[in-house]
Amino acid sequence: MSELVTIVVVPRDRFSSAIECVESILQHTHVPIRLAILDFGYPLGVLEQVKRVVGQLVPLEIVPCGRTIPMAAFRDYVAKITTPYTAWVDNDTYVTPGWMTALLARASAGAKVILPITLECEGLDVDRQKLPLRNHVSHAELRKVTVDGKDYVFDYKPFRRAAPEALPKEAATIDFFELHTFFAETEVLRKLDLPPMVVREHIDIGIQLHRMGIPIWNEPQAVVHFDNIQHRPTMADLRFFFYRWDEKKIDASHQLFRERWGYDFYNEQFMKNWSFRRKVYSVCRYIGLPQKPADFVSRVFNKLLRKPIPEKLRKDPLQESTLVMQREPSLNR
Repeated sequence: MSELVTIVVVPRDRFSSAIECVESILQHTHVPIRLAILDFGYPLGVLEQVKRVVGQLVPLEIVPCGRTIPMAAFRDYVAKITTPYTAWVDNDTYVTPGWMTALLARASAGAKVILPITLECEGLDVDRQKLPLRNHVSHAELRKVTVDGKDYVFDYKPFRRAAPEALPKEAATIDFFELHTFFAETEVLRKLDLPPMVVREHIDIGIQLHRMGIPIWNEPQAVVHFDNIQHRPTMADLRFFFYRWDEKKIDASHQLFRERWGYDFYNEQFMKNWSFRRKVYSVCRYIGLPQKPADFVSRVFNKLLRKPIPEKLRKDPLQESTLVMQREPSLNR
C-alpha cells in the first residue's frame, strides 16, 4: 500500500521522550505512513529501542543530521520526502486517537497547511488551575503594536491555557502554527524558504504562506499533547537542550527575522529570559528537584540574574494592537 504521509519526528528539547512519541504514533495512526527520525545525536540505546518498537509496522528511516538545529535539518530533508503529505511531530509530543484521520479529512476539504489542537501537560509555569491538560495553541494571531513610534509584532494565542472543553469546535484560519505538530502538503513545504532559526521560524513561515495566499487552518478534531518539560532529563538531553536554546542562536534568529520582514518582537527579551528559566528548570530537574520546587528556583534565578524587560514593553499590548495579516473566513467547498 502506498504511503500517504511522512511523519518526521524532530527533537525539540530532549531525546529521551522519542520512544513514547513513536509509540503514540503507531498506536493512533491508522493510515499508511512513513516514519523519519531526525537524529541530532540520540543515544544509541534510544535509537535501538525505537527500531524495536517500530519493527516491520511501518517504513522507518533514521536520518543522521549531525549537530544542527531542527529547522535546518528539516529543510535539508524535505526534498527527500516522496509522500503527498508531511507531518512534523516534536519528539515530546504524543498524538491521540483519530488525529491523522481528522487532518486528512480537513486536507480533502481543501486545506493545505493544518495545525492540530495542541494541549500541554503541566511543566514549567505550574498551572494554578490544576488542569492536567491545558490548551497551548489552537488559534494564533500575529499582531502589531507601536511603542514610542516604533512598530513591534507579537504572537497572540487566544484560548491560551484554556481547558480543552472551552475551545471552539469549528475549524478556523490562523496566522501561524507552532512546531509541536503541523501537517502540510509536501509540495507546499518545498515552496517555502525554511528559515535557519531556533525561535520565530514558525511565524516566518506563517508570513510566507500568507503572502503565497495559502491559509493555515486549525483542526479541532485532531489533538496532540506535548509534555512541557515535565519529566526529568538525562545528561544527553541537557547537552542538546543547551545547544538548541543557546542565547546567541536566539539573538541571531531575531536578527534574521528583522532582516527578512522588518519587524522587531515586542517580547524579545522575555523570550531570552524564558530560555534562561528553562535551562535552570532543566538542571534542577536533572539533579532531582521535583517539578514545583524546580519551577520556583527557575523564577528566583531569572529575577536575580537576568536583564529585566524594558518598562515600556511590560504592559499588555493586546488592546492597542492590530492584526498584521487578514485571513479568509472559511474554506471554499
